[in-house]
Amino acid sequence: MDKKVFISILFSTSLLVSCASTKKSIWSGIGIGAVSGGAICSGVSHKNRQKGAIVGALSGALIGGIASYYIDQGLSSRDEEVRRKTLFNLDKFNVSAPMNGIDGNYHGLTMPAVESEWVPTKVEGKKLVEGHKIWIITEDAQWIPGNEIKAKSKRRKKKSEK
Repeated sequence: MDKKVFISILFSTSLLVSCASTKKSIWSGIGIGAVSGGAICSGVSHKNRQKGAIVGALSGALIGGIASYYIDQGLSSRDEEVRRKTLFNLDKFNVSAPMNGIDGNYHGLTMPAVESEWVPTKVEGKKLVEGHKIWIITEDAQWIPGNEIKAKSKRRKKKSEK
């Protein structure tokens, strides 16, 4: 009976892993670590299973919470970098290519010129505004007819072959 309860608790706790926020991710790590640590240490401790389970649950919760925090931070920074690379390189992903239905030519957009500027930390009345980066579009995107895109891609191919 103990094994069935343990397996059902472990399974239900492992379902919590797919969380969206850092707070939920940390709580999931703590829960999974506590259940896993308690189960493992109670099985290993032969003299006092209850004490082993408590020590294992506490240490498992600590390790699980710390590990889930660092894993979540790594995934968040990776996702942010992918979003930034995608947004500023739309032409590489063929996002800006509406199609002319008659002749099949793809028309495109040039990339807008974007600059970044650092705004230092400052106090505005009762508010503290932390330092941050702002992005400024300095030159708008322009439409490119499909025949110009084909001509440019042919020139790029010739340059790369040389």
